[in-house]
Amino acid sequence: MLIDNIYKKINYKIEGEGNSIVLLHGFMESLEVWKEIYSDLSKKYKILSIDFPGHGKSNSILNYDTIFSMERASKIVKTIIKKEKIQKAFFVGHSMGGYIALALLEKHPEFFLGLCLLHSTAESDSNKKKKIRMQSIKMAINNYSMLVDTSINTLFDPKKLSFLQKEVFFVKKIALSTSVNSVISFLKGMSIRKDRRFLLKKTKFPKLYIIGLYDLVIDPKKIREEVKNGNKTYFIEITTGHMGHIENPKKITKILENFMDDVILKNLCI
Repeated sequence: MLIDNIYKKINYKIEGEGNSIVLLHGFMESLEVWKEIYSDLSKKYKILSIDFPGHGKSNSILNYDTIFSMERASKIVKTIIKKEKIQKAFFVGHSMGGYIALALLEKHPEFFLGLCLLHSTAESDSNKKKKIRMQSIKMAINNYSMLVDTSINTLFDPKKLSFLQKEVFFVKKIALSTSVNSVISFLKGMSIRKDRRFLLKKTKFPKLYIIGLYDLVIDPKKIREEVKNGNKTYFIEITTGHMGHIENPKKITKILENFMDDVILKNLCI
């Protein structure tokens, strides 16, 4: 389904009935990364997934000088959930999708039944991470296919990389179809995002981190420390890299289903 808004055409998919789940993909991904999880969960819940600008089937950002902030992306999510008359939902954000969910949460906590940060963090970029993003921008301009090759390989459990070639190819194919201007714009947006760890304490609904024990992008030790300072904030560790929803979608589906069922049951008992 396509909508017209200030960001031109935005593609999204909605299916199923019941409590709503909003799936927000990561950087250089698309809603296609959720396909196995989507097909299982949509039997029990209403599932909304979105292609952010320049990703999947959504229109590209025209100028790479644009800084596409997490706040701008969160406005797209707000527009769609209001259009679909979704009053409350569980939000699941993978990596960059988690940053976007947190930006939405700061402005509109009323939309949230629960939040899952899948290989994501509420912390802002360190200086080291900002430098890496700037290097990625230069590589995107000079040799985008090389950026895709080098970055996608680091997203998977390095010990299982040789057994995950089909999954790696799938993610690379999506990344190569992503607009270069959009990639650059989102890299800039991620590098300037706010530290939103305060929201972990401030919000009262349940929050779940899914941590990949072999994640080379986000340090599992730092995430465990982040969780400690939250209110109703929990974590589950899985034996994957940064792409648990691709490496082991059945495991992720089961974790999400258990988490949501638990939250719904507790709400019914209040």
